[in-house]
Amino acid sequence: MKPQLTCLLLALSACAPHGDDNAIRTGAPDTALATVGPAAPTFRAADSTPGEAMEGTLAAFVDHEIVGIGILSYANQDLDQVILDLVRHPAFPALVNDIAVECGNSLYQPVLDRYIAGENVPLSEVRPVWRNTTQPFCGVSGFYDQLFPLVRRINQSLPADRRLRVLAGDPPVDWSRVTTRADLRPFMDRDASIASVMGQEVLAKHRKALMIFGARHLIHGGGGAVGMLERAGHRNAIYVIMAHNGFGNNSPLGVHNDEMERRLAAWPVPSMVALSHTWIGDLDGDYILSGEHHRHVSAMADAYLYLGPRDLLLKDPPAASAMLDTAYLAELDRRAKVREGQLGINALLREAADTDVFFNRTAGH
Repeated sequence: MKPQLTCLLLALSACAPHGDDNAIRTGAPDTALATVGPAAPTFRAADSTPGEAMEGTLAAFVDHEIVGIGILSYANQDLDQVILDLVRHPAFPALVNDIAVECGNSLYQPVLDRYIAGENVPLSEVRPVWRNTTQPFCGVSGFYDQLFPLVRRINQSLPADRRLRVLAGDPPVDWSRVTTRADLRPFMDRDASIASVMGQEVLAKHRKALMIFGARHLIHGGGGAVGMLERAGHRNAIYVIMAHNGFGNNSPLGVHNDEMERRLAAWPVPSMVALSHTWIGDLDGDYILSGEHHRHVSAMADAYLYLGPRDLLLKDPPAASAMLDTAYLAELDRRAKVREGQLGINALLREAADTDVFFNRTAGH
């Protein structure tokens, strides 16, 4: 870990120093590339030595304006807990100004700002921020029902110049005016909206932000928001962390998951490792994110966040406040019809009633 961050962490959290000052270690450099494809990969790079996840994430803010945590799939309780613990860390407000979220309709940024700042705004008035996005999963997420009130509570103990701001990245759609698919079309370029928010509200103002978005929005050199920002000249400003969700999911490569996860068996949960010159970084991108077989994982992200074995990850239950709101559920059903084929409320209710507590179902749970 960088000395200045170590001092900051000790000063703010009054914790004892760790024996290893390297929050993220990469193992011995090796330029050899892994063999990829349907056959099991040949691991030629050094085994990775993980560091402490919380300190590794905080350390990334020292040299970068933006640190993004790429979510491979939603409703992952283990990942949600890591993010909530990160935001609660005493050093977080000293290093970070903003938290940018995918589940936030930018139309409601003014009311979100007032709520997060601690003004007299009831939670019921701010819930449309994440309930009225272009993505229905946001509206029933139990994570966002916790994150926004948590940031508001943290701000109550901070001086005005250190208070956190939450930035809504989704396009400013007004669902009361959307009755056809054509009405929704102007709001479907989500990456352009995200890039605009990050460019104007973070980079142009020389602030620092945590991004919580789906991985495709964040990967380096891609067509998503981070790729747009990089092509605009901000490549060195952004540090991308990819969260573990198994290897080769939804592809023939998934048969190798158990073999590969055995190499992580001794890793603490959670833990993090820089990807450069490691066997995970040398993997074909398809092992982590389907459709990225043309490049290595280390070209897509800077670090890897290990959350535990794929088949032990827990599912985040939907928010009871949403599932018991019959008017909102009816509105979600209407939006599904507008989207022509999007899963409606019946599918959401089936998911909510599902007794399977595991996030992945590959083990036959």
